[in-house]
Amino acid sequence: MQGTILVKRILQTENSTISRYSIPGTKISGYMLERPGPDTTTPNKRLRIPEGVYNLKWHQTAKGSIRAYSPVPLLYNSAVPVTRYVLIHNGNKPQHTDGCLLIGSSKAVDFVGGSVGKLKELKTFLQKNGIENFKVIISSQYE
Repeated sequence: MQGTILVKRILQTENSTISRYSIPGTKISGYMLERPGPDTTTPNKRLRIPEGVYNLKWHQTAKGSIRAYSPVPLLYNSAVPVTRYVLIHNGNKPQHTDGCLLIGSSKAVDFVGGSVGKLKELKTFLQKNGIENFKVIISSQYE
């Protein structure tokens, strides 16, 4: 089974980018917060990753508030290597990410809420269905 996690960027400010995400064929959906643009493949710029198709794998981390929920999903493709460590993890504000995707159930300006619950939901789904069976497709449809 090949599954898809759709991430559609809908809002951007000078501090962040907000997306809607969904997994077709399920009731799983919510929001993600990334760093602002422009898109870049260069690490350590505190900017969002480019639009495109990403593979997923599990990543163990001992980093701060993410540690309690490790392993977390890691996104990578031919332009954005595993060593960039772009993760989907808990957090609420742009200050909580260096380039990762913060997952949540609600959105506001430069904020996603309900992060831990949505991270647990996504992890449970990917563990049950096999993270290696899913791709993340990031696109932009700004409102």
